[in-house]
Amino acid sequence: MLKIGEFSRLSQISIHALRHYDSLELLMPGHIDKFTSYRYYTLEQLPRAHRIMALKGMGLSLEQISIMLNSELKIDELRGMFHLKQAEIEQHVREQQQRLAQVEFHLHMIEMEGTMPELDVVIKEIETHKVLYQRIRVTGSEIDQIGAEIWKAYEKKDFIPNSYPAGIMYGDEINPDDYEFAFAIPVGDDQGDFTLPTMGTLEVREIPTVTAATIVVQGHNERQFIERKVQLQRWAVENGYEITEEMRVIQYKPPAITPREEWVTELQLVVTTS
Repeated sequence: MLKIGEFSRLSQISIHALRHYDSLELLMPGHIDKFTSYRYYTLEQLPRAHRIMALKGMGLSLEQISIMLNSELKIDELRGMFHLKQAEIEQHVREQQQRLAQVEFHLHMIEMEGTMPELDVVIKEIETHKVLYQRIRVTGSEIDQIGAEIWKAYEKKDFIPNSYPAGIMYGDEINPDDYEFAFAIPVGDDQGDFTLPTMGTLEVREIPTVTAATIVVQGHNERQFIERKVQLQRWAVENGYEITEEMRVIQYKPPAITPREEWVTELQLVVTTS
């Protein structure tokens, strides 16, 4: 038999909580000394104690926990519930991190007001050309994986690009956990559709001629990247252009094998004139 203090240390449940669970008949002592009223527990009660704390950590009330324990919840069911809760918490963390990043971005833009950097913007006419193309809804981690596959196929000469592959972001607001992105790999007239393990088939299609306001960004800092995107959009508006939802991103060094600080990225904001 274990004294309540010993059981508390083994289960990582406070003595106060153990007494409370006893009063609710959620986790009752294995034995109570009738003379001293000391509570004693057994090692066999530890699994129930751990179940209580696991379910409590998932946000269930003690009443809900009591019902679930009385239904003899199996470990596989408990593990499944844990994975669901884990995914929920991870999603919440990502959302909070995104909110903090947005607040930091807006604060930084306020600080920069009046001291905006001079952008070396070049207006380009990007002619119609054929590409291997697929537009999908992705997360940031998926883009990294797919991009690595594309560069690997490129190095193996599975296809012969006419110039550097481009990524195309769509939408005014980029949510790193959910947004539309297209891979567009310039190819020759004899190129057929091409399949990658992760993203499936990239189809040959023509990209129409567009006008783009472009800048080159050295290195890859996420906040700097977003700032340059917004600054480029602002420059375009201030100089009489209408901005679109389309932003093309071209990496001039293979991201999969080049340190991030050495990346050379061209941002191409597709614009129109009134």
